[in-house]
Amino acid sequence: MPGRVSRAGLILTGGGARAAYQVGVLKALSEIHPRPEWPFPIIVGTSAGAVAAAILAGNVTRWHASVLEIENVWANFRVHQVFRSDALAMLRAGARWMGSLFTGGYIGPPKSLLDNSPLRDLLSKVTDFDAIRTNVAHGNLRALALCATSYFTARSVSFFEADTTVSEWSRAQRHGERVPLSLDYLMASLGIPFLFPPSCLQGEFFGDGAMRQTAPLSPAIHLGADRLLVLGVRPTHLDSIPRFVASDSPPTPGQLFG
Repeated sequence: MPGRVSRAGLILTGGGARAAYQVGVLKALSEIHPRPEWPFPIIVGTSAGAVAAAILAGNVTRWHASVLEIENVWANFRVHQVFRSDALAMLRAGARWMGSLFTGGYIGPPKSLLDNSPLRDLLSKVTDFDAIRTNVAHGNLRALALCATSYFTARSVSFFEADTTVSEWSRAQRHGERVPLSLDYLMASLGIPFLFPPSCLQGEFFGDGAMRQTAPLSPAIHLGADRLLVLGVRPTHLDSIPRFVASDSPPTPGQLFG
């Protein structure tokens, strides 16, 4: 259509620790696109991919440096920066679970197996949601969406901050809601069920955005994108994987969560 402005969208998917591979693509992109203008006015992040999405959205005017910051975050991740792994924390959580079991639920169980407050502390230092709002207001960014799953409705919800031309949407089992984004929404997208605590947003509990996301391209399209770059980290060589794989031991927690 003549006169129509083309908008590119960047989609950063989940995938746990494999989301670190997205850094390599972003670095390659910064090399082939050396200009200072950020090429993706629309950014959507889900689960682990939401980390890079939030960092980029706050730094679109210096995005080459932002890519290096994201690389630094992933390169220096340590267990103690994600969850409390000291003996006291693990003992306290275990005792709470056992107490709930032996009292028939009279003593409530902990909200999660692990305490991920160290991750929240880390992300608070590398994300700037005020800068995201400023970038949207100044036209440097059209929209950022962080996707999470409602534990009550089982719907995939895309919480977004965008310019005034973007409208909310509602489809079967997926919804887009305009909010002032904050660290709480990022933590909700990262909330692995059972392992990490759910996040209470507007009186409703949310967790990992990848759980119920049946249409991962939808949020970016609703936000106005007509071209998409999707950084997925799932294996694509499915034909080479045998239908049945014999194993001498039960699956590990890492295998259970992909």
